[in-house]
Amino acid sequence: MIYRQTLYIFFFLLSRTNNVLAKSSSVIIIGAGPAGIAAATKLLENSITDIKIVEAENRIGGRIHSVKFGNGYVDLGGEYCDGREGNIAYELVKDLDLLEPYTGEFSQVYLSDGSTTDSELKEELLVAVYRSYVENITNTENVTLGDAVLSKYNKTVLSRYENNKQKLKLATDGIKLIENVIILDEGIFSWHQLPAKVHFIECEGGFMTWKTRGYHIILDILMKGYPNPDEKLPIDDKIVLNTKVEKIIWNNDKIEVKCANNTSLKADHVIFTPSVGVLKAEKDALFEPDLPQNKINALEAIGINAIMKIIIYFPQKWWNQNDSVFFFLWSKEDLPNIKNEFPDGPSKNGISWLASIPMLSKVPHNPNVFSLWAVGDLIPEIEKSSEDVLLRGCNYLIKKFLGKNYNITNADRIIRSQWAINSNFLGTYSHEKVEYFRSDIFPQSILAEPLLNSKGHPAVLFAGEATHPTQYGTVHGAIKTGIREAERIIQLHNDK
Repeated sequence: MIYRQTLYIFFFLLSRTNNVLAKSSSVIIIGAGPAGIAAATKLLENSITDIKIVEAENRIGGRIHSVKFGNGYVDLGGEYCDGREGNIAYELVKDLDLLEPYTGEFSQVYLSDGSTTDSELKEELLVAVYRSYVENITNTENVTLGDAVLSKYNKTVLSRYENNKQKLKLATDGIKLIENVIILDEGIFSWHQLPAKVHFIECEGGFMTWKTRGYHIILDILMKGYPNPDEKLPIDDKIVLNTKVEKIIWNNDKIEVKCANNTSLKADHVIFTPSVGVLKAEKDALFEPDLPQNKINALEAIGINAIMKIIIYFPQKWWNQNDSVFFFLWSKEDLPNIKNEFPDGPSKNGISWLASIPMLSKVPHNPNVFSLWAVGDLIPEIEKSSEDVLLRGCNYLIKKFLGKNYNITNADRIIRSQWAINSNFLGTYSHEKVEYFRSDIFPQSILAEPLLNSKGHPAVLFAGEATHPTQYGTVHGAIKTGIREAERIIQLHNDK
């Protein structure tokens, strides 16, 4: 009797073991940015532990990159937590006292002769038109954002000043500042690249900034390493850095991932999370078999450009306590003269790279540190410039605009982003392209569809901000897509 019971227990346990093994899944995650980390942690939390995260950079984070600079942290990539409602990043941190509302205590528009605009024109330039842009100025398809803003601006601002030559000139010169501020927000090279009507949905609740740690803290929270490091998920030994993927052979029972260091990995599923810039550039060589035509078409409809941060440190304070943001408005007459006054660095059509910088902003909770934001299609060339040229150019620019009102001291240290020229990113975040936009088609959703193997099972799954239909271009969108694809695998795992 005991013998028969023992056999029964043995075969029962064996069947349970075989059942567990049958349900196990192996997963390779390409990219250790917010989407990749979110996917990995979701899988680990659901007992799918046979995972490997392959990252081309020497760090995790992707386009989140918080580094120590000055007396605190600065973000070279994702910086603001954009809204509360529907924002998973906010939901993850809201009870941890890590965020505060971004107020921009005091901002002013300075002209290239060192003077300032009056309050009425400042309102017109930076509030009225910008607010109308945020509030969806048109519902007409096939109209560029630039054309829509200019149409409204001509009617509401330029027409108001048509009998005042001085203000009309300032308002006309200010159009370039308006464009630069808007394309800074959108991450595009020109406001004529973006449709005025888009699928993007803003999270309500305003911008928030990180108090001390930078956006990188969201990765620690996802991995359960913050606020209690003892609760961190067993993820560190599953991450392989400095390993670039060169080939994904996906139409077999096991997907093979070949890396540049001559290593090869196999798994049941691959979650691909790198930027859409990388996917667009490497799609022909990366996938075997090739991507289907619907994915190629979706990639054509999604663009990616870049913005650049130049972060500088002043050893001596020159600003007022409440100063927060300084906007720079060039007169058309001064633009060609920049090269004479500061000849170093790239230019286009005779206009210096310095005209690509619309603003200087104080970095919160980091005394003596400011950010300059550069925009436009000169970004790749600016990123290639030496730190010496960038530092001297920024000192020149700040003194030119603010020197009449402040006793400007020189910044002596600099750190900058290089997202456009880094082959592991090739841009900052995605946008929709005006020539492909249709209200009823979401190219991001098409891009998110998994590649099915010969048996009809999801082989390659796609995550990353560019695969979210309404929150593309954001960290919270990226996190959601990583969780989405992990849940797809979890469901398959549970259905076995």
